[in-house]
Amino acid sequence: MSISNTIKGKRAALPHNKSLVFRLFSYFTIGLLLILGLQNLAEIALVKTLLHVPHRVQQDIMNMAVDVEPVIEQHQPALLKKWEEKQKYYAFVLDANNDELSARVMHPHFEFKLKYARALNTILDSRVNQPIFMIPLQSGNKLVVQLPHQLHPAKHFKLYFGLIQVVIALMITLMFSYIIARYLKQPLDTLRHASRDLANGNFSVRVTHALGDSVKEFNELATDFDNMANQIQLLTEKQRRLIRDVSHELRTPLARHNLSLHLLRKRTAPEYLHLVDRLEQESEEMNGLVSEILEFSQFENATAKINLVPVDVQSFCSSTAEQCQILKANNQTIVTDLDRELPFISADTRLLVRAIKYAGENATICIKTAKVQEDEQAYVTITVKDNGDGIPEQHLKYIFDPFTRIEGARDKSSGGYGLGLAIVKEAMHGMKGKVEASNVEKGGLQIILYFPISD
Repeated sequence: MSISNTIKGKRAALPHNKSLVFRLFSYFTIGLLLILGLQNLAEIALVKTLLHVPHRVQQDIMNMAVDVEPVIEQHQPALLKKWEEKQKYYAFVLDANNDELSARVMHPHFEFKLKYARALNTILDSRVNQPIFMIPLQSGNKLVVQLPHQLHPAKHFKLYFGLIQVVIALMITLMFSYIIARYLKQPLDTLRHASRDLANGNFSVRVTHALGDSVKEFNELATDFDNMANQIQLLTEKQRRLIRDVSHELRTPLARHNLSLHLLRKRTAPEYLHLVDRLEQESEEMNGLVSEILEFSQFENATAKINLVPVDVQSFCSSTAEQCQILKANNQTIVTDLDRELPFISADTRLLVRAIKYAGENATICIKTAKVQEDEQAYVTITVKDNGDGIPEQHLKYIFDPFTRIEGARDKSSGGYGLGLAIVKEAMHGMKGKVEASNVEKGGLQIILYFPISD
């Protein structure tokens, strides 16, 4: 069975209820119903809490009921009428038969509403009106008071309900954002990190196990991603194997070529020996290229042997600088600026030699050490810089790629095949470090090797 058929079969086996659309619809619907239920409960609680006569108004009416008792005892309708007209609420004093005790004429609409009079502590209507309250008096009479519409608590309900709707809208937005974050952010973050690892050369990265099969769409995407990563890994391994095998196969004809040149030298006239020297030089360059290709292939395939031992940075750089004095070009000057109080690091002495090798002729090469802190990781840095022409900024990001030679930026006569810095990068990666390149402000190139400091 092919890989595509396997993927299709796996996708078909995923139940419909694991679809992202179904999940989002289900949770959003449930959440929306819960929020609307909470809104209804909030409105009911608001009605029960606020739809009462304000306490201040109740106190005023009760005071009116106390104040009117002495006036009623005087049995003077004109005096009672005067008292009623002086009150800030529309009020009347009635007997047991709902007849007026004062000489004041009652408004017909007020008289009609008397049969709907209610107790002072009852719950009001949720719409603004002018309810009438009846307060029994000690004399057996009744005080009826009409509440002005300005004092009705439902007057502010539009504002309260508007605030509730705003809160509900915010809750719906937060709920939807949480659902999106819950079902999209984590899988997308996983895919983003996996993509970065894949771009950085980690072809063994897989995401199906991390995402699982809880959501059908992400499971399908993860399966496609893993299939792509697997194909890239196979192609890359084939390419590396081809380069390694070709490099190995070149060793044998090169060895025969060197032997033939050795025999040819003995039979060549002196005036033609310079041609043999030229052939031997080209053969040595070919051998060097094959050796670097094999070394680079070992680093790429994680088969290079890196001996990680504690190394004193100051001694390491001093001895390496001495080696570089022997290897340097005639017009090079090598200076050092070493911090003598740095901790030990794990390093390969070949790395610094390779970095210096690419400084070029007619240059002053400076080797500097320091301790830096990046995020939560401390590093010991070894900086190698020269005062040459530097490299154009647009080409800097490519100098660690294999077989990269920037025309006009570095001197080809210094030797090399465009693999030195690529090997440096792979070796630093193998030692859990990193390497960076940048141009110096006053001219030249600097290579910074970062060696992590172990706790």
